[in-house]
Amino acid sequence: MTSEEAYRKGGGRRGAVLVFDANDRLSAWNEEAEALPSAGRLLVQGALPETLAPLFRGLPPGHTVTDWPLSGGGFVRRTAGEGVSGNGPAAGADLSGRLFAAASHDLRQPLAALSLLLGALEGRLDGAAGGGGKNAAGRGGALNDPAARDLLNAMGNAVQSLRGMVDGHFDLVRLEAGLVQPDIGAPVVNGILTRVALDAAPRFDGRGLRFSVLPCSVRVATDASLLERILQGFIVNTLRHTERGRVVLGCRRQGPDLRIELWSTGRGLLPEQLRILRNEFQRPDGAGDPSVIDLGLRLAYGLARRLGHRLEVDSAPGRGTMLAVLVPRAADGADEPPALAEPAGLNATAPGEDVSRARVLVIEDDPMVLEALGALLGQWGCAVVAADSVDAALQRLGPGPQAPDLVISDLRLKGAMNGIVAIRQIGKALDATLPGLILTGDTDPMRLREARLSGYPLLHKPVAPMALRGAVARLLGRERLKS
Repeated sequence: MTSEEAYRKGGGRRGAVLVFDANDRLSAWNEEAEALPSAGRLLVQGALPETLAPLFRGLPPGHTVTDWPLSGGGFVRRTAGEGVSGNGPAAGADLSGRLFAAASHDLRQPLAALSLLLGALEGRLDGAAGGGGKNAAGRGGALNDPAARDLLNAMGNAVQSLRGMVDGHFDLVRLEAGLVQPDIGAPVVNGILTRVALDAAPRFDGRGLRFSVLPCSVRVATDASLLERILQGFIVNTLRHTERGRVVLGCRRQGPDLRIELWSTGRGLLPEQLRILRNEFQRPDGAGDPSVIDLGLRLAYGLARRLGHRLEVDSAPGRGTMLAVLVPRAADGADEPPALAEPAGLNATAPGEDVSRARVLVIEDDPMVLEALGALLGQWGCAVVAADSVDAALQRLGPGPQAPDLVISDLRLKGAMNGIVAIRQIGKALDATLPGLILTGDTDPMRLREARLSGYPLLHKPVAPMALRGAVARLLGRERLKS
């Protein structure tokens, strides 16, 4: 929670709210604070807590004064009296958490549908190019039009960028609000680089840029998923400012740290632009003018600051730009054997496993996503049974139903039902152990923990079509090995 957010949360509540910055200087207050005795004389920007002590003398019986620390430094001083409920930062943070989770889930639903529909359309283009597009020539050859494929690639890149920004934004907001804490471990950085590369490679390829990743087996002390988000912010910025040439992602040791660097050719920055950007990266409190940093870099900087990592930038006009994040090496520090210079499968377009002819039950209560999932799975040759609830699923499977080969379910369904329970209830009703896959746009830590402990694979919306196909292929492959 920042000082401005704390001030807004206090506005309109019963009780005075004063916000102090990291230097213990008064930075904001609400209208109730202005009504306190001597407020007109004492409430001035920069006042110290001890000079404001007279404000809280003579409060009515039953009223208390409490200090609440802010995640970015500083604290909130709040008065509360008997009968005042929901007045503490914890209540505000809980409400914020619910609002952020709901907003994140709702935004991800149309993004998920759009991503899946693009995958289905790409499949139709591939089928038409191979002569498998039904009546493609009779429709004027639209599916064979190279310009149509270029447009599809551009749309896919835009959706990927938007997905990364939405995910990064909500990660940052939840961190700043103190709703989650970084999960610091000792991951091998090569795994992080590989995931970033698999996500970014098609986007660079669509822009005609050569993209390569250098292996690194060093362990680092960080939250792996948030470091991945930082690098995705670098990718977003690089895609925006690089028209031609090459992009390289790699690492080098620097004292106790590991520098993870993204080099790109391109326009580069003018000296004054470079100076301003460096100044922004050096601000310890995150304050400053947000308009001077692209959204991708702003998210990367916010996440890095919360993790205690440092960002650096170098650039030369007309030659290109280097972005770097400095991450502490893990204390145990044992290196692993180097991986391949380019992650395996980096340029793969689809898993080799055939998923056609599989009978897949999809349970999803959002009509948009349900329709998109059905279209994509049908494009892959699956026989799809689509339903928005367990009861509807059993009804559509028919009397004496044959068990589906796979159940794909949203995590959050109507009412108290969730996807984990749904898959188990379907299996119980059919007297079968069914392989299941959970899709979710949820960000609530408790829900995600429950999903991970369920034993079912979990994919986050908006899921990339090839990631979904890979998961489906793996699950179907396991079942075929058993039979």
